[in-house]
Amino acid sequence: MIKFIVCDDQSEFRKKVIKHINKIMVKSSTDYDIEEFSGFDKKFNTIIHDDITTKIYILDIELPNVSGIDIARKIRKTDWNSIIIMVTSHNELGYDALKAQIMLLGFISKFDNCSGNLDKVLQKAVSNVGDKKVLHFESAGISYRIYLDDIIYVLKDTIERKCLIKTTYSDILINKTMTEMVAELDKRFYLSHRSCVVNTEKIYKVDFKENTIYFRGGESINLISRDKRKGLKEYVGMD
Repeated sequence: MIKFIVCDDQSEFRKKVIKHINKIMVKSSTDYDIEEFSGFDKKFNTIIHDDITTKIYILDIELPNVSGIDIARKIRKTDWNSIIIMVTSHNELGYDALKAQIMLLGFISKFDNCSGNLDKVLQKAVSNVGDKKVLHFESAGISYRIYLDDIIYVLKDTIERKCLIKTTYSDILINKTMTEMVAELDKRFYLSHRSCVVNTEKIYKVDFKENTIYFRGGESINLISRDKRKGLKEYVGMD
């Protein structure tokens, strides 16, 4: 899942950007969502702190209540993974954006081949996202592609020979055993229990007295085997 966040005080320009996003994404099999804003508000701030790792921001530098550069700074306080693209009507502001050291993927002038440059930078952004590791599988005749970044944990179904994948956006039941799942995941995942493997990069804190793992975004599970406690402490950097 890719979430695009388009922020510009001109509604016509937001529509233009959204049109280009749809044109790029119609060629992709990846699910996506688009949020649009005319300025920075509480909802925007919530999105910044949502634990959705695959985000692409398209920000206007000049906004009524805060600059796009300031928004980018807010993003970078906690998030260096999301992609940021900056747009402006004044090319001279590009130097300010670059000087801010906010790791931009692209800087676009609204009056210098804007459409062509939008297409190029959006394609580059989606391609960069596509370089992330993906889990491929089929279920009930439907093909799925799940970014490993989006997986919070995987649980073994106690009745059927299946596993439940808890992602940042939905629950997905997959016809695989836990052993098969672990073989397809990478080193960020830790088997905290014979019935559970967790994405250690999503962990917010661990309460070993209550045997509970808390994840960013509000999810939690209480599946920690006694023989897995030491390994989990090493993963999350606890003594």
